[in-house]
Amino acid sequence: MTRPGRPAFLAAAVAGVALLAAPAPAAVARPAGSVTFVSGEATRSAAWRTERLAPGTPVFAGDALETRRRTRLEVRLADESVLRLGPLSRAVVEEAAFGSTPEDRKVSAKLVVGKIWANVAKAVGGEARFEVQTDNAVAGVRGTTFRVDAAKDRSVVVKVYSGTVAVAGGRVPRPGHGAPRERREVPGPEEVSREQWEKLVGAMMQVKVSAAGVPAEPERFALSKAGRDEWEEWNRSRDAAR
Repeated sequence: MTRPGRPAFLAAAVAGVALLAAPAPAAVARPAGSVTFVSGEATRSAAWRTERLAPGTPVFAGDALETRRRTRLEVRLADESVLRLGPLSRAVVEEAAFGSTPEDRKVSAKLVVGKIWANVAKAVGGEARFEVQTDNAVAGVRGTTFRVDAAKDRSVVVKVYSGTVAVAGGRVPRPGHGAPRERREVPGPEEVSREQWEKLVGAMMQVKVSAAGVPAEPERFALSKAGRDEWEEWNRSRDAAR
């Protein structure tokens, strides 16, 4: 109802202005994936809120995932790739963008400490990126299945179970960007910096990076048997059941 003396057309105009001035509803963020398995206690921290994870809980870019002692966590991403965290691990989902093709995918997780296992659904190529970062190395996928162990002293071990993974001191170079595929060393006695090396690690090979960020040469490793590495054996059984 209009107030006495105010023309109806003026009231309608004022109402129209109010509608135009009202803030648009905020866009709803799409989940990067969701929890598909958790044994023990794990949490998701985003901004000021921390919540306990359970199967079906959505995970978003920017979330910090943390597991307690004797905990195992599995997150299935939107492209059907899988990330798993071992006990006493902390990782941040820094980027998770999925387009209509594999080339549009950009996934980046920062492993602060602990163990992470990645089973990538499709081969990565072109502008696509799927990588796990640590303080001293970045493992970028050019294959399918790998794991990264980051110790408290910042040393890192990357093990590749299938395909090929590029492990570098900085962001992993990608084909088409003029980046070298082989390790480059500074001439003379100077040390190799974090930005100046890259290792291509094939299936059933591992590379160790010291706490100072110095990589060793890739070497072969054997699969765990009879409970010697329960984390590896559990992940392989989960992969085989997919």
